[in-house]
Amino acid sequence: FNAQAYGIQEAVVFAMVPPAIPGLGATGGLQLQVEDRNNLGATEMQHAVETLMATYHTKPALASVSSQYQANVPQYFLNIDRDKVQLMGIPLNSVFTSLGYYMGAAYVNDFVEFGRIYQVKLGARDRAQRIIDDVLKLSVQNASGEMVPFSAFMRMEEQLGMDQINRYNMYSTASVTCNVAPGSSSGEAIQQMEALFKEQLGDEFGYEWTSVAYQETQAGTTTTVVFVMALLVAFLVLAAQYESWTSPVAAVIGLPVALLGAMIGCLIMGTPVSIYTQIGIILLVALSAKNGILIVEFARDFRAQGNSIRDAAFQAGHIRLRPILMTSLAFVFGVMPLLFATGAGAESRIALGAAVVFGMALNTLLATVYIPNFYELMQKITGKVGKEADRRKD
Repeated sequence: FNAQAYGIQEAVVFAMVPPAIPGLGATGGLQLQVEDRNNLGATEMQHAVETLMATYHTKPALASVSSQYQANVPQYFLNIDRDKVQLMGIPLNSVFTSLGYYMGAAYVNDFVEFGRIYQVKLGARDRAQRIIDDVLKLSVQNASGEMVPFSAFMRMEEQLGMDQINRYNMYSTASVTCNVAPGSSSGEAIQQMEALFKEQLGDEFGYEWTSVAYQETQAGTTTTVVFVMALLVAFLVLAAQYESWTSPVAAVIGLPVALLGAMIGCLIMGTPVSIYTQIGIILLVALSAKNGILIVEFARDFRAQGNSIRDAAFQAGHIRLRPILMTSLAFVFGVMPLLFATGAGAESRIALGAAVVFGMALNTLLATVYIPNFYELMQKITGKVGKEADRRKD
């Protein structure tokens, strides 16, 4: 639609998607407020917005940049000579009240009829507003009771100005909508839009993100905290279960491989790393640790029976290989339909499926093989540390 609408020379036409969260913002995309912090005026603000709209092509993460800000809209200015109004004995409020009735409407009162309450509003009909010169034919009563036409104290002037006056953080502002290009994340688009703003506008204007983009920028560090906390909780639970600080490391060592698989999956499916991908990665923390837990648990049991560290690790990996493959591959095939989702909400399901399916598949094929070796390594390190501690005590 936008490609066809750009060919219309008589108007600026573009499509806007609804916000991702209903009620949070007027449109979808990333909402940026350009602020006139140096009081440069509406014309300079218009040039700034046009500069951003003309140069966004240099940033691959931005699919489009649009704005409804207009600083040079043809307008009529009613120039009221207040000195003449005072000399004629006309209350200034009466002038604005009559003008308001003519150009709009005014609430009068309510009345009750048929058991319901109805409002009475006073206003001119649409026919009276078709010709702008008719405003000068209006009359207002002065202190002597005489009707004075508006043309006696008012002049009509044509000028250019803003269609709407908006403010954000007490500054004059222009709203700019940035749409994310396919294959890019909203975080990349935010970073590249900020870089574009600094490159083209420098310090002449300020900016603030609003709506969903503001929430995303404020929650930027939350995702990292969630990942770290999920990994920390898994590690501490396993440390309490094994009564060891090294065995849990062997159990969760498959997580990096799972994360690599999730990134490969997003690359293959062409989906950005979104909030749904992050949810899938949180799920991978538990799923990848599950395979390591099964191997480490059996290796500890074999070690307790008197086997060497290498034999215990080998037997645990050999015995648990088939059950791990069965359960993991069953899970992978079970969630694989997410990769082929269609219809409403398909993008979210594909993003979640890409992370979980590819991450779990790569973890099953690779991590399962070297977890026994890593268990052996950690046990040898523990033994050396224990012997060194005993030697120092002696």
